[in-house]
Amino acid sequence: MKSLMIKAAKDAGKVLMKHYGKIKFVREKNKTSYFTNVDLESEKVIISLIKKKFPKHNIISEESGNLGKKSDYIWYIDPLDGTHNYINNFPHFGVSIGLAYKGEMKLGVIDLPCFNEFYVAEKGKGALLNGKRLKVSNKKDVKRSFALTDLVYRHTPYGKIIFDKLLGKVYDIRLLGCAVSGYTMVANGIVDAYIVPYTCPWDVAAGALIVEEAGGKVTGHDGERWNPDNRKFVASNGKIHNQLLKIIK
Repeated sequence: MKSLMIKAAKDAGKVLMKHYGKIKFVREKNKTSYFTNVDLESEKVIISLIKKKFPKHNIISEESGNLGKKSDYIWYIDPLDGTHNYINNFPHFGVSIGLAYKGEMKLGVIDLPCFNEFYVAEKGKGALLNGKRLKVSNKKDVKRSFALTDLVYRHTPYGKIIFDKLLGKVYDIRLLGCAVSGYTMVANGIVDAYIVPYTCPWDVAAGALIVEEAGGKVTGHDGERWNPDNRKFVASNGKIHNQLLKIIK
């Protein structure tokens, strides 16, 4: 399964780069989001590979939704995370694929093709970036921490509330508008935390596993154990996690 997941993500990443800066169409999905021909082509590549090898597995994907198959295996697919960045030629975008078995995430991969970064995590076996083991940062004081978050005004004003709570409580904040960049930067030790005010299952499935397998911690905003169906997350190096939860209460 891992080899197929890696191939699917890499093939999809090639689709993203082939069309980067040359999108054929941009259409409104709803009042809060857009999709492009690239989202659809990337998704088709991934789903075709999974269906061919594992036809009985269920798939939940951003563009196609829940295929509704009754299976202990669920694949979570974001064929182009950061679509709005991609549309505007902002290089923070990527492919995310996660696999759960009986409700527990087992495998996750993220391809950030603009940066030539490929992340792989397997439950209990650690996380890798281009074959090298990942480790979260060692920062222990939230006041010295470097954090990421998103405003997501299109969905909810809650992002602004979280942003205001973080101001002055962490050393600095950045907004990238891309979940795969957020989770991988925590796992890679570049930032100390990623506070997510609103997300979807396909956005978090692979990224959260990668953070955990790099030694970090991921929970809901109330400290509850995370699962892909939650909407609000905190991903951190683990050492400042409880401090962050107190700040955003």
